Amino acid sequence: MRRSLWLLLLLLSFVHLPVGAEGQLFWEDCVWIGMERNLHLKLEKTKSELFPILLKEKWKQYLPKLGVHYFGIFSRNKEQIDQEYRDVRIQIQQMIYDGGETEREKQKIEIKQLIQVEEKKIIREKVFKSISNHYFNANKRMFIDLIYQLRSDRYGLEKEKQKTEVASGIIAPKEEKVGRIWEAEFASKRIQAKSQHLLANLELKQSMFLEPEEIFHLEPGFMERIQIHPPILSNIETNENHPLRKKSRLQLELVSLEEKSLENDWKPKFLLGGYVGRNGNSGFPLQNEIYGISFGVQANLGGSSFTSNSQNGTQSEGNGIQRIPGYGPQPVGPGDNSFQSGSFGLFDEIGREKKRFDVNLSHEQAFLEKSQNELILRNNSKTTEIKLSEAYQKYLLYLECTKSAISNLKKKRWERNLSLISELEYLKLEEEVFLPLEMAIEHYFAYLSYALEMALYLGEDPFSNRYYHLKQEKSNHELVMLLKEWSFSNPIEKNQTPEPNVMKPNPFLWEERYEKR
Repeated sequence: MRRSLWLLLLLLSFVHLPVGAEGQLFWEDCVWIGMERNLHLKLEKTKSELFPILLKEKWKQYLPKLGVHYFGIFSRNKEQIDQEYRDVRIQIQQMIYDGGETEREKQKIEIKQLIQVEEKKIIREKVFKSISNHYFNANKRMFIDLIYQLRSDRYGLEKEKQKTEVASGIIAPKEEKVGRIWEAEFASKRIQAKSQHLLANLELKQSMFLEPEEIFHLEPGFMERIQIHPPILSNIETNENHPLRKKSRLQLELVSLEEKSLENDWKPKFLLGGYVGRNGNSGFPLQNEIYGISFGVQANLGGSSFTSNSQNGTQSEGNGIQRIPGYGPQPVGPGDNSFQSGSFGLFDEIGREKKRFDVNLSHEQAFLEKSQNELILRNNSKTTEIKLSEAYQKYLLYLECTKSAISNLKKKRWERNLSLISELEYLKLEEEVFLPLEMAIEHYFAYLSYALEMALYLGEDPFSNRYYHLKQEKSNHELVMLLKEWSFSNPIEKNQTPEPNVMKPNPFLWEERYEKR
């Protein structure tokens, strides 16, 4: 009977045990472990590392471009004088004005980064809700399984008494056969409760990315750590900063920047550069000093392109070579040397209208997606609110029904004690208690699931909000107190008290706090 006593004490620990035993997991532990192991969140974390790199690259556009350039020509041909020329220079170029395009590109990356943050929040909420719902289901199945285990142990005791009643003639053999049919039905429910408990644990493990063979224990007494509140029956508006809404607004901002880029692409870009170095005709070290400045203009005029470059330089002595874009190397001598070049391409940007169409399409798509997300949020929150109210009302209904059934069962206890009814008949009457009790448990955990969903819609703390509050300490709970009342009125034989568990404080393993909006 020690096992029966342990099961009873485990059930009553829902009321009396401190917060946790070593090696057992709380709700917040399961969420933390599941989020740490979730592959989608890991992938989103990896994606987020790209944006600082892209921003750093865009910031480099504001910095001057610096480089070292080497140029050499060697000619040793028959009937010609041998020629040798080397040119080494340090070149620098700075973008002076680009019509704000670099700043807009930087803003686009920042907005994409914010969009990725909101996408990560959406995934995190889905993962949080999935793990929590599986955790609720596992606790529900654990509680129901313990109820059936206690009833099964008590039925085993009553079977021993039944043999005595049959021997003494209190129960006729026909009644015993009827009892066997009821016993088979009860055994089937017991097997089903055990199977559903094991399946619920496996589903929770899967949501936490745990192997099926990993050791897994949930801390009993979850219902004593959570206090529920009646749902508010007033109009409820979802949080203005819900991730779906913020993502839609950011996407519209991104499209707006794309439109600005298209509208301002006619603005010219001005580049300023310069060089300093040496050249010579007789090998190293180079003899002649050279230096100069350059100026460039680039513009897009309605699909046509315009490019202009000019360079002014000075060479101290000797003969050199000036490299003119589009014309190749040209010989120069001591003194000032310069060149100017320009080109105008008529309608050479054939993809301009395609860009305009894509931007307009993206704007319409972002606007429609924003409207659709608004509709989804409003409909889903309203649906959840109705289901939340339904679950709470049914919970109260079956709770009162259970209380009434226990009160009636107490009256039948007198008849059993006076041998007016058999032990088996009394056990059958207990079905009137446990059927509504199971329904009350079902709707209690359904209420928690819908309340969690509403808390996420409203942007409230998923552990403490207007619908429930998760506590570190334990307190009495009506469902457990009703079961406790039944257990004490139908005591299981006690032989030996087990050793107490080693306790630990509630860890609240939240390395990363839930992102409030």
